[in-house]
Parts: sequence; structure tokens; C-alpha cells
Amino acid sequence: MERKRRFQTRQQYAEQKSKQTKFQKADKRLNYLIAVVAVLIVATLIFIITQEPSPKNEAERQDSPAEVATDVPEDDAGQETEDNETETNVPEEAEEEENSSDETEQPTSESGNMVSPSDDPAVKEVITNPNWPAYPTAQTGEHVSTYEKGHIDYEEKLKAIFSVIDLQQENSIVLRVNNNGSAENAIAVVTSMDKEQKYRVSIEWVDNEGWKPIQVEVLSTLEGSQ
Repeated sequence: MERKRRFQTRQQYAEQKSKQTKFQKADKRLNYLIAVVAVLIVATLIFIITQEPSPKNEAERQDSPAEVATDVPEDDAGQETEDNETETNVPEEAEEEENSSDETEQPTSESGNMVSPSDDPAVKEVITNPNWPAYPTAQTGEHVSTYEKGHIDYEEKLKAIFSVIDLQQENSIVLRVNNNGSAENAIAVVTSMDKEQKYRVSIEWVDNEGWKPIQVEVLSTLEGSQ
């Protein structure tokens, strides 16, 4: 009985060991299959990723035909550049001419003064402004033009003259004030105390208003201007 029992025990142990071996082999096969499938999946993903074009590459492919289309021979490019320069130079020259004419025709300040060149070598520039007001007169009755210092008409002449130049009457020199062709027109030459600023001013009489500035000449020299 004891032998039979030992034999059965050995047989059962052998059967259990055989089953364990089979299970282990099955587990190994399953693990192997899983590993193979995983490798295949990874390889497939890598293949798909490497074959799929990136947005950047697609953009470069789309841009490249445009680059080819815009390529021109160097000679043609040089000619086009020269043509463009010529075309741009023409408007610039026209604009310069317009600007130069504007400088002599358009007001140069908010006051409306018009500045223009002069043919007189003693004159730097000529300033006019139709909006210059007449100096309000205090005279009544028939107007009589006079050049006597201290007379109201003479003093009003000076007020009108200094109203349009950058000098103060008390800090300047009046070189002359005299008739300018008629009793209703006068002309004066005045300078700063150091004679750095020199002006020749023309005025005219407006009835019931007073002496009105007509023109200011900025002088470069006093020679021939008096």
C-alpha cells in the first residue's frame, strides 16, 4: 500500500509538472506573439510618419513654383531695375519742380506771408501778404502825406513799417523814409542797431484806414538800397 501510494504521488507530481511546463511554454509563445505584434505596430507607425509630408514641406513645395516663375535673367533684371529707377526719378524731379514753385508761390508761414526771390543783387528775398492790415489812422479830413519827424502822418508811416518786420522801433535805425512815386506811396530803409538785419519796406495810403504795408525786401547789403 505504501508503495502504491508513493507511486501515485510521483505520478501526480509528474502530471502537475507536465502541466506547468505546458503553461510556461504557452506563456512564452503568447509573450513572443505580443512582442512580434508590438514590433509590427511600431514599424508601421514609423513608416506612416516618415512617408507623410509635413505642412512645412508642403508649403515649400507650393512656394517653389512661384520662386521659379519669378526668376529672370540677370540682364532682364538689370534692365527692369534701370527702368524702375527711371520711372521713379521722373516723379521725383517733377515733385522737386513743384516744391520749388510752391516755395515762391505758397505762404511760408501761418500768417500767410509769401516769400519769393528777387533779381536785385542787394535783396535776399521779397515778402508780401495781401492780408497785412493798414495801421489804424487817427487823422481826419483830407489826408496830406508828410515826412516831418514828429508829425502824426510820419509817425503812422513808421508804425505801419515796423508792424511787418522783426525789429522794434526803439532798437533800430531809420535810414530813410521818402516818397515812392506818389503822395499815397512811401518807402523806407531800416536796420537793426548792429546793421545785421536790413529791410526796405513799401507802404501805401488807404483812405479812412491808414498806411498799409505792401512789400518787405530783406536786404543783403545797404549799398544801392537807399
